[in-house]
Amino acid sequence: MMMLIDSESGCGMYFFLVRIELMKFVLSIMVFVFALNDGRAGERESDKQKKISPEVVSIDQLDWLTGDWEGPIGGGVLEESWLPPKADTVAAVVRLTKDGVTEFVELIKIEKIGKTLELRLNLFDAFLKPMAEKPQVFKLSEISEKSVTFLGASEGSHRKLSYERVSKDQFAIRIITNDGEKIAIDLKRP
Repeated sequence: MMMLIDSESGCGMYFFLVRIELMKFVLSIMVFVFALNDGRAGERESDKQKKISPEVVSIDQLDWLTGDWEGPIGGGVLEESWLPPKADTVAAVVRLTKDGVTEFVELIKIEKIGKTLELRLNLFDAFLKPMAEKPQVFKLSEISEKSVTFLGASEGSHRKLSYERVSKDQFAIRIITNDGEKIAIDLKRP
């Protein structure tokens, strides 16, 4: 550091420059500490998400999905048939008909992988041609005694997909599409 001495105060300028250097040093330490804490806060948030993420003991936790459901949607009728849990999976066939024509067929597979669930679905047109190159993939977000929620994990998948057994004879599907549109589908026993 260059020493400048003020002729009237002796070394006033020297102390002024030392104070500036000291303030720079303290500021650098503060920036470092804040950056370090911010990074740790991000880790803590990540840890919170890991703790919130539900653990699945058995695929049998989804046995409430089993059965046939149907209901109106967009001027047509949506039908879902869910098979009982077996071999760490639950599967469903879905059909949308409108004006006497099958609009699409959908296959759904929910699989227990480790301590969580993954949902895969694929839509097919009336001629069973896949409507997308790859299936939509969803990861488990929440699970309770009679409901399950998944978040979209693959390109092009819906943001959110949830199923709930509202009562013995009522079944609700809630979707938030990739574009943010909210869709509510209420089904009942046929």
